[in-house]
Amino acid sequence: MVAALGLFSVVRAQETMTAEKFREIASSPGDAMSLDPKLLAVGPLWTNAIVTIDLTYADGKKFHEVIPASIKTVKGKYVVATVNSSLYKQPVNTITAYNAMTGCYKSWGLYGEVVTEAIQVYDSNYRSCSIYSALGEGSWELGVGGSTETNKWDHTLVMKNGVLFCVRDVSVVPANPATK
Repeated sequence: MVAALGLFSVVRAQETMTAEKFREIASSPGDAMSLDPKLLAVGPLWTNAIVTIDLTYADGKKFHEVIPASIKTVKGKYVVATVNSSLYKQPVNTITAYNAMTGCYKSWGLYGEVVTEAIQVYDSNYRSCSIYSALGEGSWELGVGGSTETNKWDHTLVMKNGVLFCVRDVSVVPANPATK
């Protein structure tokens, strides 16, 4: 874990994402600029996808949601995914970029004015990744994931003050499996 925290500090120093910058990127129209090949290396990018989210809370309560997602690329540098979640009762965007200096992927989310950051270490040989995110106020996430040509998934432990808060399982498939 200490190594992951050290890596998080290095990645964090490479690009600062503010709430204003996040909103600017997320609201930009998708473009046809050549995407950084490293962003293509983590598996297929589907313009329209179906996301299944299963949350199991420490007290045993469960939440299940299946929602459509739209995915676009911005400036050849960012992949922006948008979902309309009933859990969060608003559109939720995630922005992902590749950091050449560290060889890691960095993703951001925006909740109110708070920008969250996650780092992903991806193994292209096994099409798998490990994910770490510091959410603030004693909360953090640690997960593993992977992809095939037809599915992306991750399994994440969400911790608060060192205690399990919930387990999140996410699966993403193309909205129309016949197309990418």
